[in-house]
Amino acid sequence: MELKQDPRCYTDVCVDGLWYHYDHCGTKAYILKGGAAPEVDFHKEPKTEDELVALIKALGSVK
Repeated sequence: MELKQDPRCYTDVCVDGLWYHYDHCGTKAYILKGGAAPEVDFHKEPKTEDELVALIKALGSVK
């Protein structure tokens, strides 16, 4: 699914049991675990949900 190019939009995805929150038009996502939300940075802006998941998995931060 293509991500809407609107900074008011966001996508939450579950990758290997962890939920990530991504605000569109950016290069950061946050792990949703209550309390402090660890941040992950991407080297580029994802254009699709599949690309977002691939970028998260490529970080190696997925447990």
